[in-house]
Amino acid sequence: MWYAIQTITGKEEAAIETIQKLIDPKICENCFLLKREAIWRIQGRCQVHTERLFPGYVFLCTCNPEEFYRQLKQVPQYTRILGKEEEKFYPISQEEELFLKDLLQEDPEYTVRLSNVEVDEQGNIVACKEPLKAYLSCVVKKRIRLQYVVIRVQLFGKEREILLGIRLKGDSDELFNRSSPSR
Repeated sequence: MWYAIQTITGKEEAAIETIQKLIDPKICENCFLLKREAIWRIQGRCQVHTERLFPGYVFLCTCNPEEFYRQLKQVPQYTRILGKEEEKFYPISQEEELFLKDLLQEDPEYTVRLSNVEVDEQGNIVACKEPLKAYLSCVVKKRIRLQYVVIRVQLFGKEREILLGIRLKGDSDELFNRSSPSR
């Protein structure tokens, strides 16, 4: 099961490193940051980079949340578990986990990749591929020229807007550079 941990924005990687050092790996099966691909236009070229999907949050898999919580108390200042009540905390809902996994499309780097889209002359999306395809009806904002859309979904107990990068049909591979640094 997946659990969300709130941490200091910008310190997510440090929190993951500390958790991996201090928490028994038998208790914390995996600790990770969810990212998304986004596009910057620099001198007429598209620069693809990754950035945090949910700044201030890290995710983990554990089958022993009580022991994880006990060990997490050793992690300095970085963390606060979502869904914690008294000495227990609860996983994100199965529906939320399935939604996040659907966005990730089994990406080994936990990154939501660009969705290929086709637009008409008015800028309306007429066709698209995963991961956006299943959530096209949830789009509340489109910035086709800036190559992103925003979807609105219920997540972590409230309505959230999530920015997803898009790649337009007809964009040639020469226009795109991929950068590895995460933001």
